[in-house]
Amino acid sequence: MKSTPSTSPKDTQPDILDQLQGLKHYSVPAGLNLEEKFEHWRCWYGSAIDTPARLEKAGRHIRPQFNPTALSLEGPGFSLVDVTNEPASCSWSAPPEPQNWLLYFRSSCTGFSFSGSTEEITPGTVRFMDHSSPGSFYAPAGLSAVRIHFDRHLLGLDDRTMKRLERLADIRQHPMVRGLILPALSSWQDANLQTELPRLQPVFRSMMTSLISSLLEAPADDSDVRPARIAAIKKFIRRNYRNPALDVAEVVAYSFLSRRALYYLFENEAFQVNQYIRALRTLEALELLADPNSWKRSLGTISEASGFTNLQAMRRAVKEATGLTLGEAQADPGLSLIHAARLREQIGP
Repeated sequence: MKSTPSTSPKDTQPDILDQLQGLKHYSVPAGLNLEEKFEHWRCWYGSAIDTPARLEKAGRHIRPQFNPTALSLEGPGFSLVDVTNEPASCSWSAPPEPQNWLLYFRSSCTGFSFSGSTEEITPGTVRFMDHSSPGSFYAPAGLSAVRIHFDRHLLGLDDRTMKRLERLADIRQHPMVRGLILPALSSWQDANLQTELPRLQPVFRSMMTSLISSLLEAPADDSDVRPARIAAIKKFIRRNYRNPALDVAEVVAYSFLSRRALYYLFENEAFQVNQYIRALRTLEALELLADPNSWKRSLGTISEASGFTNLQAMRRAVKEATGLTLGEAQADPGLSLIHAARLREQIGP
């Protein structure tokens, strides 16, 4: 597909493709009969594919619940497209410019032809694809997939490198794919996506660079790898900060970096690792103290639930972040929430 599904047939209504902060949506318009819906979708699909692609029905009849959709996000050097296709067969010819994708299949796809070979794709498969060759797929039950389009030139990849990546049949078990890329692709449509857009663009590019560097066992430029490493470490911290045992040493062990390298990695971040952990715990404590039912819980219980090792640590953290004592924070929930909002903004995504 093109970087984003940004074009539509001439008869498409203006509100069919809606752009919002880099997001573009497509769905079949209401008020059409089944045949018209399929034709609208086929025209849109053909206009949004660089190759171009030809879409046909998988059977004689169209399902009454026919409702294909697409959602895309574009950024410098990458684009992310999430497509849910109705039952159909599709074929494409070689595009004028190579199209390099990482495809994550959510559903199965029979008769998938790529680079001259035909195979059956199972759900969860992750593949590199270079659409410089003709191909096709047959999806009688429909097809759902997420793909990252990446610019080979921005990542420093040549034709030979791409051929090596194509020969990797399924990379879902690669640690970076399993632990970072698949979770990102599975949750990229979360409700908080609008606030994540500025961060997602460099992160997805660096994830691709890191993954390719690992697969080819070749060094990647540190400036490209850095955002993906930071994103992965922050995600680990956010998942575990309520555990009092989490400290810098635990993060060092998780990241396979030395303490000095970890410090250098976060050098330009708003918080160093230990500060980031403490800020998340302080935010949790402020929100718990502001809860109308907080008086039913002891301060020690709130401290433990926030991840602090003891009550004194929570008292110091809240005082430094807000200037309030624990009693003052609990007595004025509105003020506590104001401080929590400020701290959340400083922490960022």
